[in-house]
Amino acid sequence: MKNFFKIKNKCGMDLSQTEELFHDLGGFAQKRFGFKKPPTLHLISDGDNASKPLGKTAYYDPQGMAITIYTDNRHTKDILRSLAHELVHHTQNENGMLNDSGYHGEGYAQKNKDLRQSEKEAYLKGNMCFRDWEDGLKQSKPTIYNEWRIKTMSTKKWKNNELMENLSEKFGFKMDLGLLKEGAKPDFPDVDGDGDREEPISKAQKDKKEKGSDEDSESEESEEKEESSKKSGKGKLNPGLQKYLDSKKKKNEGMNETKLRGVIRKLILSEMKGKI
Repeated sequence: MKNFFKIKNKCGMDLSQTEELFHDLGGFAQKRFGFKKPPTLHLISDGDNASKPLGKTAYYDPQGMAITIYTDNRHTKDILRSLAHELVHHTQNENGMLNDSGYHGEGYAQKNKDLRQSEKEAYLKGNMCFRDWEDGLKQSKPTIYNEWRIKTMSTKKWKNNELMENLSEKFGFKMDLGLLKEGAKPDFPDVDGDGDREEPISKAQKDKKEKGSDEDSESEESEEKEESSKKSGKGKLNPGLQKYLDSKKKKNEGMNETKLRGVIRKLILSEMKGKI
């Protein structure tokens, strides 16, 4: 994106992740207000001013056509809101509205009716300009400007990951889908009843067979309990997944870990199509 402002960062503020917001807001405000030349933007630090509960936040210099913003202890959003306010004054200056010979001292907004009107316009138009710009940006690029931790991740990828994790829980599995993509073992159902939910399905099935017929009765009892649990609704899987696994139970008796991953992913992705 082309830089809109000439920014003089005199406060040492880290702009690596936020500078584009200043330029984007400036371009938006120019289209909204119609000023011709962008003002110079000064970002400054003033400890004495910051220590005052009612210290200055920003001001506009009509002669130098420059905006100065105090940045100490302020949220980026608050700084940008001040910028929008001062851009209204910059527009007023280009239109000749600030060429007032009246009182310009302390409390001018109460003592000079023309400058008071200018302040009213700046508060109304500046705040609404900022709000419209912010809302539009969030709609076009949801979440990116709320959580910088995902700046290196595309919006689509972040959204898909969130949906897949939620759906995996809905299907009754505790899975780290990020690890699954890297080939790590997910948290599968305990097939052989040994309490290890991290071992591959193929190994669990092999262990189950090696236990021999002595555990057939225990297996039947376990199945009866499982069936009872299904009827009572406890521990019940998602109906779609349960139906699929039941119908393929005998056919896929020897299903390995890779195949099961594929089954789960297909079911999750099919549900995601209706939620994105």
